[in-house]
Amino acid sequence: MFRSVTLEMSIKPFKQTDDEYIRSVCKKVFEQWHALLKSRQEISIMLWTSEGGEILDYTGELDREFEWAYWLGHANMPELSENDSPSTSLHDKKQKYIDTPPKMTYRILQKIVAAIKSEGKKYFPNSKITVGATFDIGPEFAISDFKYNRHPESCNGTGCGVYGLVDCTALLHADDYPYAAYPNGIPEGTPMGTFFGKQANIFLSDMGFDYIWLSNGMGFCYEPWNELGKIYDGDKFHAEKLPDTREKVFLFWKYFREACPDFPIQTRGTNYSVGIDYASDGVPLYDIYNGKFNITPPPNSPWAAINDDIGIEILGQLTRNAEIPENDYMFRYYLHDIWWANSPWYDRYEGSPHDIYIPMSLSRITKDGRIHSPTLFHILSIDNSKGQLPDNCANEVIPHILKAEKEAPDDIAPVTLVYPFREYTTNNGDLLSEMYFGDRFLQNSLNSGLPLSCVISTDNIDALTPAMYKKTVLVIPARFENNAAWEKIHRLADNGAKIILYGSFDSLSKVKINCPKVDIFGDTQQIMNALAYYGYKLRFMDRKDTLIGGYCHDGETKKESELRESERLFASGKRMGELPSTTIHRHNNAKIFSIYNRDNTVETQLKFPLGAPIFDGYDAYIENGYATYRFDRCAHRECRVFVKQESGKVSVRECPPVNGYFRRKIRISGLENAEVCLFPESYCANSGAVVATLPHALDDMPAEQEGWSVVNDAEHGTYLHKANVTGTIYLCMPHKDKMK
Repeated sequence: MFRSVTLEMSIKPFKQTDDEYIRSVCKKVFEQWHALLKSRQEISIMLWTSEGGEILDYTGELDREFEWAYWLGHANMPELSENDSPSTSLHDKKQKYIDTPPKMTYRILQKIVAAIKSEGKKYFPNSKITVGATFDIGPEFAISDFKYNRHPESCNGTGCGVYGLVDCTALLHADDYPYAAYPNGIPEGTPMGTFFGKQANIFLSDMGFDYIWLSNGMGFCYEPWNELGKIYDGDKFHAEKLPDTREKVFLFWKYFREACPDFPIQTRGTNYSVGIDYASDGVPLYDIYNGKFNITPPPNSPWAAINDDIGIEILGQLTRNAEIPENDYMFRYYLHDIWWANSPWYDRYEGSPHDIYIPMSLSRITKDGRIHSPTLFHILSIDNSKGQLPDNCANEVIPHILKAEKEAPDDIAPVTLVYPFREYTTNNGDLLSEMYFGDRFLQNSLNSGLPLSCVISTDNIDALTPAMYKKTVLVIPARFENNAAWEKIHRLADNGAKIILYGSFDSLSKVKINCPKVDIFGDTQQIMNALAYYGYKLRFMDRKDTLIGGYCHDGETKKESELRESERLFASGKRMGELPSTTIHRHNNAKIFSIYNRDNTVETQLKFPLGAPIFDGYDAYIENGYATYRFDRCAHRECRVFVKQESGKVSVRECPPVNGYFRRKIRISGLENAEVCLFPESYCANSGAVVATLPHALDDMPAEQEGWSVVNDAEHGTYLHKANVTGTIYLCMPHKDKMK
């Protein structure tokens, strides 16, 4: 899955700068993460040296000192004094991470980069070892003379209080500073992209870096931390500003690439999705992707950890990767924070791996119909704010990362987003509201339980074969400008595809599609109703057993006034209660559920077309056909068992095979006159060698398999089926070499 793994770190761990100490830090890194790094095609260390000022200020003098990120908190704020309380917020007063941080020169940085490569090659001789530089738009990480003294015109907005953020479209005033690329100073009116590109090209070459990371929206928009922008001010969409805004952002990439033509670029992007970014700030992502700029798409935002918004993380990951520039895209995990004295694994996630399993359950469908999971993996970061490299943190997260990688999607998900990626770069101002609030709606639907786990672009709809689209429900915005795509959607519906359209009533009234398999809905509850119509039913109960999200299809549609109220609710960013966020993907003929449960008192009830899903390792009480669960903060479970019965507790457990014929046994107990569907692993699902009944002695060979039939279902896959089952049964899968 991951061809490349990148460990992000600051240079705080290099508390001494002699050769031996630098090598010892490098050895520690590669030993600590060995289990994750081994056998990778590429291993990279991405250095958070400063905030990019070391690039902007570079003169070519290797022995010149530079400002670096040796602070806790906001580096451009006043420093904590002896008279201040030690508990003063890091947002108000900065502190040094150690009493006497080492001085840094460009020659020392050059030495650190070289040591990383040489030590990495010793540990992983068959992997490509690379080192990346970073550039951030903000004022937090290091004191910046360039941004806030010499060239304040380079910064706009108020993303960090009185300090602005670097505007990639800025034009710089003249100065006489001896830059490496401009020994006589910057000429008046030089584009930021040109200056930055020329400086970066020299700096990266001189230091030995292999690529550059543009952080926090650099190169995408005016103020990437805000859902408002130059186009949408919170009251009105100013479509007349689109052409100029798009052009200026695109020109940054053109100017940068002309000045720095060869180094690969990795990007962090904004905190939002494609539709929100374009409608608020004119971010021309489709144009940037197709500009041949040698960039990787922005990964998932860290906001799931920071403000508990799983919805925007999922939606950002799906929409940005509906189409990609090349063959690589990224998942980025937020482990430590280098600057703000928090380590998310402990103090944001509380040791819960949901923000590993949920993003890694997502996939995209390529133009040739392949299921494509992330190929690049980043960890921000492996050192904490004090420059420490804690072993326990690495040891605790690596098993979850490897498990999620092993269980990556290998087939289309049960619910798939069809996204108009190209169409969401338009000058039609009438569509801006649709794309902005449509994405907002999906964001909050995902936060409210919508199990959306896969994406395909409208341009790639032809890649959906009957074998794929019959296994999924397609979720599609109800308004975008592409008649050819709509014709394909019509054909899919006519051929049996299950489709949900979402959007405002104005847009829905414009959709001319009349197929029995298409539902048109404008709020989250109705999307859930539509899923229920197709057999996927989810209900969430609070601790008082009060239904707080009843997603059961009753054949009726809400009145328009009620829907408009729901639209206002979701457009405002409010969620329905504290509901679990859920993704469902297919792997090895099983359905894998990844769940983030915000409220442990909430009960979740699930019913699928083939029955109640019973997770491996779980007990579920079945009532009225629903399996009832009360999840911990995170659940990541395989499901190979679906049961239809009136009531009772059903349990699924792994068992030791205790013979040489079977490699895996799964016990299902508590069945009472049940209809049961069992999903063996792919290698043996249709072989006839799978056994679904065993005598009482577990180490005996099976006597018979009477009454079980193998079903090859276009919608659900291959499974064993039997009705009127009571008691305990076993799903047994043989070793491959024992199969006839």
